[in-house]
Amino acid sequence: MNYELITAPLIGAAIGTVTNGIAIRMLFRPWKAVYIGKLKMPFTPGLIPKEKRLCFQMI
Repeated sequence: MNYELITAPLIGAAIGTVTNGIAIRMLFRPWKAVYIGKLKMPFTPGLIPKEKRLCFQMI
């Protein structure tokens, strides 16, 4: 049996699961901005906490 036909989709599914998990965490975390010195780290706070007022107004 050709194991490459089975392992390639399984590895792809595992990688997709990990990247989707990271993407969902980036949407919701961190709740507060993170600073190093005077520089604000990019993507902090997450998109949902950052725009929560706008999101709730639209709902």
